[in-house]
Amino acid sequence: MDKITKSLLDTFSNQNDLGKLDESTQFEHFSNYCITSKINRTSFELEDIHTGSGGDCAIDGLFLNVNGKIITDADELRELVEAAGHLDAEIVFIQSKTTSSFNGSEIGSFIHGVKDFLSDEPKLVQNEKIKLMKQLWDESISLSSHMINRRPFCKLFYVCTGKWVDDQNLRAVIQSGEFEIDAIGVFDEIKITPYGANEIQKLYHETKNKLSATINFQNRITLPDIKGVKEAYLGVIPFPEFAKLIQDENQTIHNIFDDNVRDFQGENAVNQKIKNTLTKGDFDLFCVLNNGVTVVATSITPAGNRFTLRDYQIVNGCQTSNVLHDCQNIEGIEATNIPIKIIVTDNDEIKTEITLATNSQTEVKTEQLEALNAFQKKLELYFNSEKTDPRLYYERRSQQYNSLPGIKRNQIISIPIQIKTFASMFLQSPHLVSGYYGTIVNRFKGKIFASDHKFFALLCKRALLLSIGADVQKRRFTK
Repeated sequence: MDKITKSLLDTFSNQNDLGKLDESTQFEHFSNYCITSKINRTSFELEDIHTGSGGDCAIDGLFLNVNGKIITDADELRELVEAAGHLDAEIVFIQSKTTSSFNGSEIGSFIHGVKDFLSDEPKLVQNEKIKLMKQLWDESISLSSHMINRRPFCKLFYVCTGKWVDDQNLRAVIQSGEFEIDAIGVFDEIKITPYGANEIQKLYHETKNKLSATINFQNRITLPDIKGVKEAYLGVIPFPEFAKLIQDENQTIHNIFDDNVRDFQGENAVNQKIKNTLTKGDFDLFCVLNNGVTVVATSITPAGNRFTLRDYQIVNGCQTSNVLHDCQNIEGIEATNIPIKIIVTDNDEIKTEITLATNSQTEVKTEQLEALNAFQKKLELYFNSEKTDPRLYYERRSQQYNSLPGIKRNQIISIPIQIKTFASMFLQSPHLVSGYYGTIVNRFKGKIFASDHKFFALLCKRALLLSIGADVQKRRFTK
């Protein structure tokens, strides 16, 4: 392994408490993290992705990405699809080797393992993690009636510490594998990508960067100076430009609604009216019938009519964005103009005021306000003020601590982790916290994050569980 990759691997292993693992397993987690972070910008647990051990079918990392979210549970999958009304899925397989060169036979074994996983009757021995992911994949296929935008994508990544030189024989192995997986007849797209040291180093550095998008914003006006706001614009953009903000190159919707007070509400009356406007072809009316979208970004770089937004969230317009995404294949939709307001500020209080003000038109349910309400903000501040050992950080927004050095992953407490911990410890329901955390919130409606709950108790219980969990995890890793 070259010195640069080794240095990055050591840094990553230290931040994620992987020091007890052998180097090859560390590298598996490292590759999984880099590739998963490239595909999905949300926070995730390394163990949710890692499959490498006995019976892994030559697959070291595996995850299912559905509608912009990493899915680990069948309940979560069904709830997400039912709410959105569509299923945009991609399944990702990763194989990692610390060898300094690409090996055709190992690439072939990786492809064979993936083909066996995707088959109706797998023949290879599967460990428990592979079995669970197989069940989840089969569940997603059973929901194929919701694949209205496209069929699933299949992505394979083979990673080693060598240099990819596009060897003809290795390229032939890869092309043959793509052809064989395509013959299964399930996927819209199959891509096998080889990554060497240069590529995986670049991906790791990119995990420290914030989400960005560049759009052509010609029809706009600049709003007057506003205290606490760096820049603000109001205008309309055509759908092809708006799509660059809300979805990636695979037409999968981004998870950019963390600060929005309402999740997507599915086929409710309002969303159905939005959809009807588009399906009837009334594209020119859309911009006068719709309230528009509000985007809050940390920074923006204008170059003529081209604007690059960085670290941005859609704080109002989750419903509009999802309906437009759902209708993106309607003929003529490119003529649709979307009203948009872009506000540039790094002031959290102003962000909150904008979000609450722009979402005041309709009722907001308490359980849908988890990432934005006053309790969450105060809890985050309390975590920051308390000097626990180890120091804990409350991740109210996905990946908000990614770019900060010196913070280990097990010091970061996400909202899903906090909800599950709370339900297990305080509501005495540990048997009910293994599923999708959105289900837990609905199950214990009104009992989570109440205004009279004590911050100190939440922090202490979390620190205790963290200590216990760390010991258990270390024992599991060192077995």
